[in-house]
This record gives sequence, structure tokens and C-alpha cells, in this order.
Amino acid sequence: MNKQESIEFLLEDHRKMEFIINTLHDEEMVQHHILKAWTIKDIIAHLAAWNKELKKSIDAIISNKDIWFREGGIDDFNKIQVTIRKSRSLKEIIDEWQDSFSELIDRIKQLSDEDWIFESEYKWKDGNPIKIKHLFTHQYLGFGHEGGHAWQIEDYFESDRCACRVY
Repeated sequence: MNKQESIEFLLEDHRKMEFIINTLHDEEMVQHHILKAWTIKDIIAHLAAWNKELKKSIDAIISNKDIWFREGGIDDFNKIQVTIRKSRSLKEIIDEWQDSFSELIDRIKQLSDEDWIFESEYKWKDGNPIKIKHLFTHQYLGFGHEGGHAWQIEDYFESDRCACRVY
């Protein structure tokens, strides 16, 4: 995907997550465990942390610096970032997620086409050089990152696992 297609893809996934969040009550977002111990609030906190990390990674790649997650450590990062945000209110988490997403999209829009395909001297585990565009090709359950989590939440509430929907 080129830069503009990637932006549109990210925006579409973000709208999916916004739609899901807007259909839920606050109680549902903090009480139901969708992913093991993670509530919807935790998933949103996780997304905010990754939006911020991806924005940092864009600058690292352009500066030809390494990005820590090319070698792994993602599970530890996720646990730490969700734990850091546990004491924050749901509103604070949603605001952080929205702000971090807007900042990420703004940063991507600032990139030139050359920046988008710039090859870092660092390589992924498969030996391919890291490019900024690679940061946004991640598929999660057949969707982008936010879209995959939106699907998980929707699936949870539509399944027999949750006969406790608050209306």
C-alpha cells in the first residue's frame, strides 16, 4: 500500500473501533474481560501505547536508528503499557487513544513518498530491510490492529460468552 492507502486503511480501522466503543456503556468497557485479563479499557490503553510507539518508530527509522520491537519483546511492552494506565479513568484512556491516533496520522501525512519507502540499515527477522511502510502492514485477525481488536470486542458481545449485555 502506498502512504495514502495506508492512511485510509488506518482511518477505516479506527472508525470501526470508535463505532464499537460508542455502542457500549462505560460499565461494559471496564467489567468484561475480552482478552484474558484485558478489559475493553485495557485494549484501548494498549492501542494508545502502540500509536505512540509507532510515531516514535517513524522518527527512528528516518534517522536510521533501530526499533526495539524488531527483535521481539512485544508481550512485555503490552503488559507494561496496560499496567501503567490501569489507574487512569476510562475517559482519560479514550482521550489518550484518540489523541495518539490523530498524532500518528498527522506524522504519517508529513512523510514524503521517499520517507515512506526509505530502507533502514536494520532488518526484520526475515532479513528484509525495515521501511516505515512496514509498520502499517500488520494484520490482526485479518484486519489492521485497531480493526482486529474491534472485531474481538464485537465478537465477544455477539457470542454466547456474554449473555449479560447492559442496555
